[in-house]
Amino acid sequence: MKPIVRTVPASVTMSLDLAARELSAAGRDIINLTAGQVDLPIPDEGKAALIAALEADRTGYVPATGSADLREAVRRKKGWTDGQILISSGAKPLLSAAIGCILGPGDEVLLPTPCYTSYPEMIRLFGAVPVPVPCRAQNGFTVTRHDLEHSVTPRAKALLLNHPTNPTGAVYDADALRAIVEFCKAHDLWLIADEVYGAFVYEDAFVSLYDFPDVRDRLILIDSASKTYAMAGLRLGYAVAPDPAAAAMSGFLSHAVGCPCSLSERAAIAVLSLRDTWSDRLRELFRARRDLLWSAVSEIPQLHGQKSAGAFYLWLDVTKIDGDDVRFCRRLLDTQGVAITPGSAFLCPGYVRLAYTQDATLLAEAAARLCRFCAQS
Repeated sequence: MKPIVRTVPASVTMSLDLAARELSAAGRDIINLTAGQVDLPIPDEGKAALIAALEADRTGYVPATGSADLREAVRRKKGWTDGQILISSGAKPLLSAAIGCILGPGDEVLLPTPCYTSYPEMIRLFGAVPVPVPCRAQNGFTVTRHDLEHSVTPRAKALLLNHPTNPTGAVYDADALRAIVEFCKAHDLWLIADEVYGAFVYEDAFVSLYDFPDVRDRLILIDSASKTYAMAGLRLGYAVAPDPAAAAMSGFLSHAVGCPCSLSERAAIAVLSLRDTWSDRLRELFRARRDLLWSAVSEIPQLHGQKSAGAFYLWLDVTKIDGDDVRFCRRLLDTQGVAITPGSAFLCPGYVRLAYTQDATLLAEAAARLCRFCAQS
């Protein structure tokens, strides 16, 4: 076995989600706030298209980077007029393709932290080097050009930016994104943008990095149907990239993944044709959940955080209760039956992440249990 593979751990969030599911199956009263999965059915139009495709026996191979009609549907919906559209089995294969095709052994990737748990391991799997760039609480856990300038070296080849951000719920405004664009241009860096939470911005309009035309020649932007259309298990992601990168990614995907699921493609075409009212309703539902959970946990004096501006997570400092965030989460699960994710999984110890991906009743109960736990600690 290659040494690099032996050093890559399994996804912490998926492992914790599995543990919570197993405890629940064994009869424990568990409220699971670990997984970033929309807890709603996919839109009816997507279900109907999926069933129709199955009944029509559309179960064969499709092109490695997606069928032409789906790629066109993505282009129309996203407004991606420049670059090539690529489809794959979720956002992760597209991220892997981007990293694997533009980076070589020893190349550095600037990685604002806290960050999604899989980013550093995906980078390491290709022999590249993740360079954590800590984001400060006083900046709302967004990275600034000043932070980036202090971390860049001649070996840097890319910046990987998640916006809105998992795990903190941070959102970048147009001025902050412009500064990042100028930084990447100044240092001749690729910009890999993960915007899978773009539909979940609660106070202001979402600004995409694609909205900056002068960065499109170095931008690989990735999105998916998992969050926006509750299609996590159907595994369907899409990306836009300039021609040279797209050609390399296409070859990578043809060998490493094969092709997207033919049935998921039909469902995606159907949901992409929906009016924005679907996304508006989804956003309002999660805004209400955020407000409910934040209202409750912000009253707990030992916890500190800020109301998330996007995604569907609350990010809380627990150091006044326990300096070990992993132990905090284990104790909370053992004593109160509430499963959350330690900040160490996101390269930021001392914090925890709560996913508000349960209904209001369960969120209220989870907050009550968390309050009880903190009072007893």
